[in-house]
Amino acid sequence: MRRVDLTQILEENPVIAAIKGKNDLELAINSNSPVIFILNSDIMEYTYIVDSILKAHKFPFIHVDMLTGLASNPIVVDFIHEKFNGKCGIITTKNNIAETAVQKDLRVVQRLFVIDSLSIELNIKNIKKVNPDLVEVMPGVIPKAISKIKAEIPNINVIGGGLVETKNEVYQCLNAGGIAVSTTKKELWNS
Repeated sequence: MRRVDLTQILEENPVIAAIKGKNDLELAINSNSPVIFILNSDIMEYTYIVDSILKAHKFPFIHVDMLTGLASNPIVVDFIHEKFNGKCGIITTKNNIAETAVQKDLRVVQRLFVIDSLSIELNIKNIKKVNPDLVEVMPGVIPKAISKIKAEIPNINVIGGGLVETKNEVYQCLNAGGIAVSTTKKELWNS
């Protein structure tokens, strides 16, 4: 999936279903969300989860930092690229993994945690270097941080994630310049 396609899909359906394993899979597949984040999984179940999402004609992203059973280093990108033939994106907080995935032409969500203005500046510098498809600002309930980051990297789409639990918080993220919101709150997946 090209960056342009991902942008258009998220503009039309800005709520991303974020699942914690197989238990939420069926509900996420049957939701309006065209993109599904796999937050917690292990090497025994992630193939089933990704294959199920692809069969439902939705786009999966594996959070490689939280994939139990595989080391969180750049070789995991090669493994996922080969295993799913480039049909699966990755989520990571690690610059070296994000850079490797971008070089492999995988879709990349680079997660960043905002704790103060220094962390925002450092993250912006790293994002400009890596150039991921999406940047996920955590926690997503900080519209001010989303606005600031979007202003500094206007060519990369920003999503909010973490602690987003109400429709109002979804709207706040979108109004701050975010293109989408990821949430484990099932009630919001069909918003």
